[in-house]
Amino acid sequence: MAWEREANDGGEFQSPALERLVRGLSRLPGLGRKSATRIALHLVARESPADELLGAIGAARAQVTNCGNCGAITEADPCRICTSERRDQTLLCVVASPVDVLPFEKAGFYRGRYFVLGGLLSPLDGVRADDLPFDRLLARVERDQVAELIIALDASVEGETTALYVQRLLQGRHLQLTRLATGIPVGGALAYTDEVTLQRAYQFRRGF
Repeated sequence: MAWEREANDGGEFQSPALERLVRGLSRLPGLGRKSATRIALHLVARESPADELLGAIGAARAQVTNCGNCGAITEADPCRICTSERRDQTLLCVVASPVDVLPFEKAGFYRGRYFVLGGLLSPLDGVRADDLPFDRLLARVERDQVAELIIALDASVEGETTALYVQRLLQGRHLQLTRLATGIPVGGALAYTDEVTLQRAYQFRRGF
């Protein structure tokens, strides 16, 4: 196809409309120009599901929102997790992003509720304590009489900084503060484990 040959040249398309589509797609996370070009060419092909995709995007933008209580992705506000009587409201898991809720729900072992911070503390990126809903977190802890708060944040500098800040906020309160253990993943080879992961695996070692 002429479009495919043109795309391989690395320059702009002769079609301004197609070029705008490629540029728009390349702004999406994880997509470079080459991947965006392949997707764009697929979308403009006659047999593509472009109309169905456009309808799905429109419906998602109109219907999907964030739960006003926990911040998770939902269509009903409050979400089904917050309204379920089967979930333990005294067990609260703090995550950084709505996407972080999905692995817990997919695994199916967690029966508590969530609180989404919407980001991590990062002074270098201009994200400070006032930019995150820590006041709402404290109110949630009081309102639901949280007995255990689980910190489930990324094992990064920003995650560590945020975890320590939450720890200071909750200092002196009558609740158990825990965090996810980190270490060598199942199936991971010790020889290829980085120093930080190995140190954490050693630090949180347990008897058997």
